[in-house]
Amino acid sequence: MFSANKGQSMQPIHKVASGGELSRVMLAIKSLVAKTSALPTIIFDEIDTGISGEVALRVGELMEELAENMQVISITHLPQIASQGNSHFKVYKEDKGNKTKSNMC
Repeated sequence: MFSANKGQSMQPIHKVASGGELSRVMLAIKSLVAKTSALPTIIFDEIDTGISGEVALRVGELMEELAENMQVISITHLPQIASQGNSHFKVYKEDKGNKTKSNMC
């Protein structure tokens, strides 16, 4: 059950949460699990869906804090998040004939 706004009744998260709200809830859950599980690596795949500006900057800062105790891998399109990283890789897809191949450089 979820409510993103003051005074709004709790409802099933899949019915009322926006993409950005789902991203922030997932970040919160993963962060809590990571802090209590001593994970060596945590991966965020487009955790930035539906966010921008100051919220994206804060998400990047939270991920940087997590990186103090574990390896954090993030697939992102936002500079506010990417700017918090120490290493950057370009991931892209390439069509060859009837196949699509994912690459990284």
